[in-house]
Amino acid sequence: MSDKTRRLTRLVAIRKIAEELDKRDLELAVAAVAEVDSALRATQASLAEAGIAARAGLAAGARGEWLMADAQSEVAGWNRGRLGLLRAQRAVAVAPAKEKFLESRREHQQVKVLVEDAKLAERIDEDRRAQTASDDWFLGRLVRERRESR
Repeated sequence: MSDKTRRLTRLVAIRKIAEELDKRDLELAVAAVAEVDSALRATQASLAEAGIAARAGLAAGARGEWLMADAQSEVAGWNRGRLGLLRAQRAVAVAPAKEKFLESRREHQQVKVLVEDAKLAERIDEDRRAQTASDDWFLGRLVRERRESR
């Protein structure tokens, strides 16, 4: 393996590591959004439960129960608003992370192709040298046979 091919092989390894790091960053960004989505679903369920409890309290004439459910509903609504902002902030990070990952993957693939081409060129050169050596040997043999036959 030539020095050029060894350097390109090292570059492939570096590009692969960069791609894996960018992939991890993308996965983390997507997971952060999914985490907020999960919290939003839980908050929505809490809002629904608070609404049911408030109606039940009103129907039963239990003012304390209704006030508690109303307070829970208000807190859940406030949390939903905050989580919505947090989700929007985290969602913004996904697109650049995805773009960076795709760019890293493209660069990694390009360098892999360069290495494969360099290895192929080396094999072709080795085959050409071997063929030349073989041709020289047979030509030398032919010349020796002709000299001996004279």
